[in-house]
Amino acid sequence: MTLLDTPARPLISLITVTWNCAASLPQTLISVAAVKALLGDSVEYLVVDGASTDGTLALISACADVDRYVSEPDDGIYNAMNKAIVMARGNYVLFINGDDELVPDGYPAAAETLRQARPPVLCCVTVVDALDRPGEVLAAAPRRLPFFNTVPHPSTFVRSDLMRRYRFREDLRIAADYDLFLRLYLEGHAFAMSSAVTALHHRGGESSNSALSAAEVERVKRERLGWRYPLIRLIHGAYRLVKRAGERL
Repeated sequence: MTLLDTPARPLISLITVTWNCAASLPQTLISVAAVKALLGDSVEYLVVDGASTDGTLALISACADVDRYVSEPDDGIYNAMNKAIVMARGNYVLFINGDDELVPDGYPAAAETLRQARPPVLCCVTVVDALDRPGEVLAAAPRRLPFFNTVPHPSTFVRSDLMRRYRFREDLRIAADYDLFLRLYLEGHAFAMSSAVTALHHRGGESSNSALSAAEVERVKRERLGWRYPLIRLIHGAYRLVKRAGERL
């Protein structure tokens, strides 16, 4: 049994949330066009813009591969992402930042897994900086979610009904994707794994604020793990001690 792909109900809703990113958005749009050329009506592309003033909206409105878009003030990135979830018609949702890129070569394999296995969540691979000389390769490790933020969102497809049920927390600035994945994991939704490389991430933006990111991740763990949180902190602390001892040898 496979998922039904039609223009009214595509397999994947690709979504970009933008605000004043005219300098980097063209590379994102080019990569989306390449994926749509491969998968056709199986993919729709949505953009939610936060009333940009730098030419971003002109790029969006001129791009034939943007199926639907909205530009209006919002209350932050996760508020915009939640708007997009309501707009999405696909069976699966994937968010790609306006300064990142899709990797088209990995998409046929990812789409086949989504159609045939129908996992709640499919984790593919994100490469950092460059495909030919990656600064880092980010492969998801869902079992480590209680300890670390180990699921890269640019290469993670989530079933749209789950996205509508859970949504992103709008009281967080950086770690709401971690909060979402941790909730899904703790509530028993399966994470399928794929070695397909589907995203290229360029460092920078709000997520590069490491201090705020670490603080929000700890807050999420404390709130979501409850009585398990002190035990997780103890294990994590022991892990860091062992790691540091190994680095000194």
